[in-house]
Amino acid sequence: MTTQRPPVRALRHQLPDHASHSDARGIAIDKVGIKGLSWPITVWDRADGMQHTVADIEATVALPAEVKGTHMSRFVEVLNNLNSGAAGSELSLKNLPDLLAAMQHRLGAERAQLDANFPYFLQRSAPVSGAKSLSSYRCGFHAEREAEEFRFELRVEVPVTTLCPCSKAVSERGAHNQRGYVRVRVRSTGMLWIEDVVEAVEAVASAPLYSLLKREDEKFVTEQAYDNPVFVEDLLRESVRVLQAHAAGVTWLRVEVENIESIHNHSAFASLTWAAEPQASSPSGAPLPAPAEVPTFGCWLRQARQQHGWNQRDLAARLGISHSLLSKVEADERRLSEPTLELLARALGVNHTEVRLRSGLISAEMVARLLADPAAWS
Repeated sequence: MTTQRPPVRALRHQLPDHASHSDARGIAIDKVGIKGLSWPITVWDRADGMQHTVADIEATVALPAEVKGTHMSRFVEVLNNLNSGAAGSELSLKNLPDLLAAMQHRLGAERAQLDANFPYFLQRSAPVSGAKSLSSYRCGFHAEREAEEFRFELRVEVPVTTLCPCSKAVSERGAHNQRGYVRVRVRSTGMLWIEDVVEAVEAVASAPLYSLLKREDEKFVTEQAYDNPVFVEDLLRESVRVLQAHAAGVTWLRVEVENIESIHNHSAFASLTWAAEPQASSPSGAPLPAPAEVPTFGCWLRQARQQHGWNQRDLAARLGISHSLLSKVEADERRLSEPTLELLARALGVNHTEVRLRSGLISAEMVARLLADPAAWS
């Protein structure tokens, strides 16, 4: 007969702590910690104030070369302490700096990092019927605190519809389209909402995606995509351009665009990383105004047309040109004649000189200088 041994109840300080031993290999570790932890978080919602969701968490610290290991349980302890207050508090942007400071203190680290990936939901209305439904977006953030400096990076994946300009140009009927994914990582000095990123990207895609569409909505979205063909490069450049100009003060961007091709057995892909340059100063010490980012004439024309609520056939009829010609102009493959440019200015209610400038009758550099400070050239 086997006799069961009674459980041994040892005090924690009586047990060996191997993680705190020294290490003689002289190799520091950038990130060590835990990942794959599901945790409730609160995300700031532009319409409703906040949205509760569940994130996949990765929490890490930088480990000095002389320390053998970190204490993995302490990461969960720090997170749990966040929820054990009098009222409880889910993880949010508001308490992230304090959480990272607690991780630094509890784990004796100079740098602490936390990554979270989560679903975020927006209520969308179909474009014609107005039918409402929820759309899900894959979002996340990276937060980091080194010494007392806090850094935050928002991550948003926006699914969209893209239609191929080449397919449209060479086909007598239709054009191939597909689902595209625009993955944005962004840092800003002001408040940049998830909704801001979604709206910026959808505005420059061929068409947005919706969870619920009626027949009249499908007709509208199909024609909208046909009127707004974009290459993967177009979608990347335009997404970067509109986010660079956002009022939140974007300082850094990494944007990736992937089109899941519908007639190829591969995807089309493009990516770009951009960082704002430090502003130059005038002799008086005041910062000089940055030249305006100038879109191509085709991109500008498409946006101006959309602001008036016209499709390509509507505007082509007003200008007395073919729908196919206007499509090529918006793709920057053809140019309008000067008389047509004058008709365009009248249709859009824009100064004729501005339309001539944007059409490229002078260099893009000169356009930027003129638009940055029109008074200086009057």
